[in-house]
Amino acid sequence: MMNKKLTLTLAVAATMLLAACGKQNTSQNKKEASFGLNTEVASLDTLKAQDPNSFDVQNTLISGLYRMDANDQVKPDVASGMPKKSNGNKTYTINLRHNAKWSNGTSVTASDFVFAWKRGANPATKSNYAYIIQTIVKNGDRIAAGKMNANKLAVKALGKYKLQVTLQKPTPYFTSLLSFNPYFPQNKAFINKMGSKYATSPSTMIYNGPFKLKKYQQGATSITLTKNKKYVGPIKAKLNTITFNIVKNPQTGLSQYEDKKLDMTFLTGNLVKNNSKKAGFKTIPNSMVTYLQFNFNKSENPFLRNKDFRSAIGNAINTKQLASKVLQDKSLPLTGYVPQKLVKNPATGQDFRKEGGALSTSDKTQVQADWNKALKATGKKSATIQLLVDDEDWQKTTAQYLQSELQNQMKGLKIEIRSLPTQQELALVAQGKFQMCLAQWGPDYQDPNTYLANYVSGGRTKFSDPKFDKDMNDANTTYVNNPAKRFAALHSAEKQLVQNDKAIIPLNQQVYSILQSPDLKGVANHMVGAPFTYATAYWK
Repeated sequence: MMNKKLTLTLAVAATMLLAACGKQNTSQNKKEASFGLNTEVASLDTLKAQDPNSFDVQNTLISGLYRMDANDQVKPDVASGMPKKSNGNKTYTINLRHNAKWSNGTSVTASDFVFAWKRGANPATKSNYAYIIQTIVKNGDRIAAGKMNANKLAVKALGKYKLQVTLQKPTPYFTSLLSFNPYFPQNKAFINKMGSKYATSPSTMIYNGPFKLKKYQQGATSITLTKNKKYVGPIKAKLNTITFNIVKNPQTGLSQYEDKKLDMTFLTGNLVKNNSKKAGFKTIPNSMVTYLQFNFNKSENPFLRNKDFRSAIGNAINTKQLASKVLQDKSLPLTGYVPQKLVKNPATGQDFRKEGGALSTSDKTQVQADWNKALKATGKKSATIQLLVDDEDWQKTTAQYLQSELQNQMKGLKIEIRSLPTQQELALVAQGKFQMCLAQWGPDYQDPNTYLANYVSGGRTKFSDPKFDKDMNDANTTYVNNPAKRFAALHSAEKQLVQNDKAIIPLNQQVYSILQSPDLKGVANHMVGAPFTYATAYWK
């Protein structure tokens, strides 16, 4: 999931397409399908996107070294096998398939990965995920600091079809990370030719995945893909055409589903409750978490840096009520930062969330006491805090609930809601131009670090805690080769962040609720990385 991410809620929708004669095909003859996205696709450049919708579309067009299968197991894609580790698990050597091709007929080579990773690490590229390369691959930290040229990133081609990368330190989740979009290959000659126009239209993009663009322009409400005839690989695409449609209004999606124009549509709020008994209704687990994020920058409102203020907010919010009575979308109350069913402790076999317990609880009897302490510490009698959200209905509903609860329980507090289109909201958060925001985060790889690393000192929230930093250093350096001690350190870090510092206020773990035609098969959902694989869809 996944900036990582800040990220956005993703939902799925699919439409039955009509035959050229105007009559509906039988499902057995269908070679086309349409999938809905709840927000616009920000970018098709694998180094520029930071939202799940973009990741999903990219995942249909581009193949990386590895790909998550339907069971969230890492499987070879362009790679011919799993990595060979050496040098104390810091050096990875990976052989590539010789038959992988770009859509212009040229071979996919180790140099394509070298170019992409160096481009991603280069600060001049302004990749939203630069850090995911800079903090892991050797020399990346010095490149990020401007002390070394990006060409010095420790990745190289050992021949046409052999790639070698050296990490700064052993990283247990690196193989999982290699299935994530920022580590996908890019064709140097093509990108240099396209320049700033790269990935903005079908003619300015090149593909090595199972599909390629047929119709696309930035800001469009529809994206059409056709099967890539040059593709050779593990994905056996059965569709000839895939269309992604932007369907922001869930009621519109439901109406189209009932009119048999959609085969799969997402539901939110009352639509979930009112349609949960229908044939085809199902819920799909997700690792996307929603939480209140604070800006700890000293130039912002001093209340944001006050622990008692944040504690009062946490105690005032009933996450069970938010999930079951307000959102009504089958989402789960979130009691920590790391969600359920993401990863198990390799030493105990226990789910990380279950093992860590509930770190965030509400206690309305403590709200006023915490609020009074915050007022006294700041020397104020009241406060006005802006809550930044995007323009999705569920975000605005959540914001209104929070506004009501907080203002009713914390006398003298005013919550101003600012709602913006998704990409504008993300941009402001990335720039640190917010006070409090309704944040989302999805995992990029199968490890608690994908969430917790967001709060290591130096991040965009300006949060800093030496105890938390030490726990994270212990997990990722001192105990990196000791699973039991490493996960103990990760648990300690999460407890410090959520329970002791109140640095975030966990709200809910997302669950997709959908209506789906029984004849539509093969759409795989994932708990990590790109949320869905559409390339494997087919009609029964």
